[in-house]
Amino acid sequence: MSQNAEIVADFYAALSGADPDAIAAAIDAHFAEDAAIEWPPSLPHGGRIAGIRRLRGLFTGIAKAGNQAGATNLKLLRTIGDGDHVVAWITFEWKNPGSEDAIPNAALEVWSFSCGLVREIRAFYWDSAAITQPQPA
Repeated sequence: MSQNAEIVADFYAALSGADPDAIAAAIDAHFAEDAAIEWPPSLPHGGRIAGIRRLRGLFTGIAKAGNQAGATNLKLLRTIGDGDHVVAWITFEWKNPGSEDAIPNAALEVWSFSCGLVREIRAFYWDSAAITQPQPA
């Protein structure tokens, strides 16, 4: 496994373990100051979030909130690629706020690196329509 693929795997391990300290350490060590994540714009939480401080706050906040909403039971199935681009194949269950129902889903996330640092994560969801639908409360 390449060094960049290991960075991706370590990040998902920290995220799936809901460990805010491990998440913050991974971001501080391996993300560029102007790193960004971009989710599909069709999603309620879609769009681009940029900057290491904002990403650290976002991901550690998700871990601190527990499994109340969003992606839960996150699993990294495989990384593909090496060099400056690594694709992460992940599965998760999506929970809309206020709902107990979980919707199985998956995604590919393309990680771009430069000089050994994460520059961008771009997410491509299998079924973005399913996670935008209101769920029974």
